[in-house]
Amino acid sequence: MSRNVSRRNRPAAPPAPQQPQPTTHRVEVHHQSWEGPLPSPATLEAFRDIVPDAPERIFRQWEVESAHRRDYEMMALKGSIARDQRGQLAAIAFALSALATGIIALFLGYPAVAGVVVGTTIVSVVAAFLYQRRKS
Repeated sequence: MSRNVSRRNRPAAPPAPQQPQPTTHRVEVHHQSWEGPLPSPATLEAFRDIVPDAPERIFRQWEVESAHRRDYEMMALKGSIARDQRGQLAAIAFALSALATGIIALFLGYPAVAGVVVGTTIVSVVAAFLYQRRKS
């Protein structure tokens, strides 16, 4: 007995595996930057929507803060100059008094003391000038 199998009765072939469809993603990047001591014009407009006089207040505060910073820096600069001048005057007074002491010691008959006082004074003044140049 032969068995005749028709196509209709034949079991269906398994479905072919489907290939995954590639997915695409779209990414948008928006970048906005602003540099400066004040907010950007767009930000100021956004502040104006919330508080009508906000930009004027921000500008006024920035102007006051800038004036204060300049005044503070000027005061610090003047203080630094005054401190340097006091130091220079003190150094001149010390050097002149040491030279006067050396001259008096020489006239009183102490040449060794005069040489030490005058020599160390000259060496210290020259060393201070050289140190100041090297520092700046």
